[in-house]
Amino acid sequence: MKKMVQGVLGYGVGSILVLMIVFAALLALLLRFTSMDYETLNQMALIAGISILAFGGMIAAYKGEQKGWLAGAGTGLIFVSSMVLFQLIFENKWVSLPQLSYFGGLILAAWLGGMIGVNLPKRSAKR
Repeated sequence: MKKMVQGVLGYGVGSILVLMIVFAALLALLLRFTSMDYETLNQMALIAGISILAFGGMIAAYKGEQKGWLAGAGTGLIFVSSMVLFQLIFENKWVSLPQLSYFGGLILAAWLGGMIGVNLPKRSAKR
């Protein structure tokens, strides 16, 4: 159980936060220095968000080494609940219906990533 919590909180959510910051900076640079329209960048952000959550769920389950579906779902739920909390605190708005479907997709992506991550082959240390 300790490994799974460490995998979810440490590796899963941590890798999601780092990758989201990197990709947000990349999107900001693209928006500033190219003539891409807003719709294209919006689609790129959607695909990147789903991919990053799937990767975070995969890392969490790989490090947790058991119950990948639970590690992935926990990673997704923690990340999405923090996004909802930030929106409530800083924008003083509740979640809209389109956001709920987006958040559901993010949780589903992390859940599926966790199922994949728990089945990845483990590296064995050679001595």
